[in-house]
Amino acid sequence: MSIAAEIIPLLQCRGISKRFGGETALDNVDFELRAGEVHGLVGSNGAGKSTLMKILAGVLPDHEGQVLLEGRPANLASPQDALAQGIAMVYQELSGIGQLSVAENLFLGRQPTQLGRIDWGRMRRKAREYLGELQIDVDVTRRLDTYPLVIRQMVEIARGLHSGARILILDEPTSALSPPETRRLFQLIDHLRSRQVAIVYISHFIEDVLEICDRVTILRDGRRLETSPVKKLTKQSVIHAMLGQALSEEEMGYTKGATLPPRTAVPPRLVARGLTVPGVMADVNLEVSPGECLGLYGFVGAGHQEAAHVLAGAMRASAGIVEVDGTPLPPGSTSAAVRRGVVLVAADRQHSVFHRAPIFQNVTLAHLRSAVGQWLTRRREMRVTQPVLVQVGCRPAAPALLAGNLSGGNQQKVALAKWLLGEVKVLVLDEPTRGMDVGAKHEIMQLVARLKQQGAAVVLASVEPELLLAYADRIAVMSRGRITREFCGCAVDKATLMRQA
Repeated sequence: MSIAAEIIPLLQCRGISKRFGGETALDNVDFELRAGEVHGLVGSNGAGKSTLMKILAGVLPDHEGQVLLEGRPANLASPQDALAQGIAMVYQELSGIGQLSVAENLFLGRQPTQLGRIDWGRMRRKAREYLGELQIDVDVTRRLDTYPLVIRQMVEIARGLHSGARILILDEPTSALSPPETRRLFQLIDHLRSRQVAIVYISHFIEDVLEICDRVTILRDGRRLETSPVKKLTKQSVIHAMLGQALSEEEMGYTKGATLPPRTAVPPRLVARGLTVPGVMADVNLEVSPGECLGLYGFVGAGHQEAAHVLAGAMRASAGIVEVDGTPLPPGSTSAAVRRGVVLVAADRQHSVFHRAPIFQNVTLAHLRSAVGQWLTRRREMRVTQPVLVQVGCRPAAPALLAGNLSGGNQQKVALAKWLLGEVKVLVLDEPTRGMDVGAKHEIMQLVARLKQQGAAVVLASVEPELLLAYADRIAVMSRGRITREFCGCAVDKATLMRQA
């Protein structure tokens, strides 16, 4: 690396500020990134991480302050502008087209042609060569959606680099990965670092940040608190800086083990028998009682997340039955489930929250007439929405704000708030805290705990063993679509759960 490269960072942000509807998202933030560096960016939900990265990715061109690339002002007016100047962002919700092949995704919009037609042979050959350089060994002719999530993520990273990116922004890259998949992704990141690619790594998994990053910048309330080499940081010190307070191990959701209570004698509210979805799960049997939380644990693809969707009517099983208070639920009908008090908070906030609609419309949608009444007005909807936003701790609790302007954690709070306007007998949660910092996780799970205390039966599906150990009363482990073990009335730890998965 030249002396000039050492003196002038590859990327600099100077005094970046951004406001949404009168609310400050970023306040005079400085940030820099060096070539060949993996720079961690951490902070609570709403701290400004996503806003800063969307500015760098050209998604939010209207802001105060200056962005410099190699010391020169950069005009990042659109994602296309950012990519043309070497900045690519890989979002938590991947944008690859699953129905197309790996090669087609890699060359999307830039397919090589000959005589006005796509040169398929050349495209596939170049795709193999390029992915080989990145140590990604896959069949480029296979559909992208036939590969596990980590491969799809690596292909998306490769697509950004193949477009000429020198700077990669990775948003929660391991939030849905199993431990072996995380190791594989880290190997790719190390390889990219050796090639002098600069990476911004956004994650709420503090252990991952401290393992893979060179430096870490901490944001809180839209301001930069500090930037430090990882060797000067610990998990506790990072969390304390993020939240402005210390949390116990249980509150952080990092519990390594737990003693689960004996099974309750209360009759079950939700009963599932013989649930089967070909290729996904087979003969799954579950029960959960009022005031009880049943945890469903497994690696990605184990079938536990799909089981949660079947319970709530969001997926139709080919065989089996789901009963609520002894009466069968119509299969594959979310509306029938909601009428019976069975509600689902899904992991995919892209589909559970309407980003272009105001918060109040998101909240009132599921129980519009029962909550607002016959005369629907904007003012009445906002008046009904305000208390539940305060109840779930949404920040800002501004009903008129577009839901898409909220952080991911606050969007999840909106997804939960909409069910609080009606009766909740069974609360089904699929990765409810994915992509959240430890403080937001604690807030969401405390709200879930209150619903459980009020008599709701809770099903909590997650790939995070720590979350289940902290909040579940019983834990059923799934692997390859089947329940392999159920734990209750005993001591269990993270390693034991992972072995059963």
